[in-house]
Amino acid sequence: MNPHHSTTKALWTCTILLGGTGAVAQQGSDEPANHYDRYTNTQLEAVCDAMSPTRYISGLMDGGWGTLGIGGKTYYYRSACYMELVRRTGRAELCAKVVERRSLLGDGSNHSPKACAEVAAAYQAREKQNAQELAAFKASVEGAFKISELQVQVLPGGHWQVEVHTEGQRSGTYQLQLVKARDGAVLRQETLSMNQPESFKWELSRSEVVASTPLPSIFPMAVRMSYLVPASAGRPAAEHSTGIRNFTLSAE
Repeated sequence: MNPHHSTTKALWTCTILLGGTGAVAQQGSDEPANHYDRYTNTQLEAVCDAMSPTRYISGLMDGGWGTLGIGGKTYYYRSACYMELVRRTGRAELCAKVVERRSLLGDGSNHSPKACAEVAAAYQAREKQNAQELAAFKASVEGAFKISELQVQVLPGGHWQVEVHTEGQRSGTYQLQLVKARDGAVLRQETLSMNQPESFKWELSRSEVVASTPLPSIFPMAVRMSYLVPASAGRPAAEHSTGIRNFTLSAE
């Protein structure tokens, strides 16, 4: 092979590789494309609209050197911006603003109207699935028992009686807790199977409520009720709160 011809070919190849790099827009540290998380959806749309439609990243700058003949990824920054917005919102109409960039050494198919439509469809499918799962969960807890009334009575010696009444019609397993709101200490807990409204009474001693707190003082308390939702084919078991009743006890 003619050495002169070999050198000329190498220089020609280098020219192809490097000649287009001047058109590549480099991202600075304040480049919006580096900080999509800074923007709300409304703000991001304005950012996308303001971007130059000709600024791009070349396949040479993203894998082209190592895959000569195939190239790396290439795309317009503006199209990537709209793709991000579609990923967030599922707005398929924005795909009309996504322009695929094509070059000898770059693959722009990941930022094309077709790829954008797939992103929008995936978002909408997730939203549909989430809505279906939410509706199914709401149906699974409809009519669950909840606290309908709470009464507190002072007993001799400064003790207390807490009485809880429930209402509802969904049979299942439930948990009731009586807690000290300040530290979350659980003073009473009941886990039981219910198929009709029931009432519960707890007696609280002065010592367990007051403990080492200087008197006089008040003690924020709460009764919490939860329905223990059984697992289904598409959902694991869960705990669903059916309500919290707050009250205070006063000690002198």
